[in-house]
Amino acid sequence: MAKNDYCVIGLGRFGSEVANQLNKMGKNVMVLDKNTDLIQKASKVHELAIACDASDLNSLAETGITGVNTVIVAVSNIESSIMICANLRELGHKDIIAKAINSVHKRVLKTMGVTRVVIPEIEIADRIAFQALFNLGVDIVNIGSGFSWVKVTVNNKVILNKSLAELNIRNKYGATIMMIQRQGQVIFPPTNDTKFELGDVVTFMCHDSKINNILKFFVRDNSVDPK
Repeated sequence: MAKNDYCVIGLGRFGSEVANQLNKMGKNVMVLDKNTDLIQKASKVHELAIACDASDLNSLAETGITGVNTVIVAVSNIESSIMICANLRELGHKDIIAKAINSVHKRVLKTMGVTRVVIPEIEIADRIAFQALFNLGVDIVNIGSGFSWVKVTVNNKVILNKSLAELNIRNKYGATIMMIQRQGQVIFPPTNDTKFELGDVVTFMCHDSKINNILKFFVRDNSVDPK
């Protein structure tokens, strides 16, 4: 396999979904699982589906996984997860993303040098909690260290026809505008001269403590000039 491809180990619900999403994005995905039925099913979607017990170092090495940059370990069994990650580290893999069952499992994997460890249920719960907290139909993804990516639709008429330089959003609200989607077009990166239009979908990054204020800036609809 060429560099920059992906390998997903473990085809449970989480692993299958990750592999399918990568496939939809046009990525070349190798999938591994010791369950031959799951592999047979996956072979209808992915070009390279291999029945393999990844907890066995030799079996894992024989798959050609050393030619893959990013490996996603999606198995649920803690012992198998640890063994697979240990094998990947021994084979020289540096970019490993692993699913963890609990905080102890996560700590063990991080100690082993796994690049990123996720507990899917907690990440989903955090996302829902953020959305409920701000009581708005926005997309909020916590990225750690107290910061989040936020996507919101502009409906505040007061901020229209003013450039980003005039609005001075970074200094006033501590938010960095990353991208604007407008009628199927993407403005990336926005410049100091960029102006908002009603219905723009804005993606920005800011500290969690600032989210509430910046959301009010984008979604309120009144005659008070945001100076």
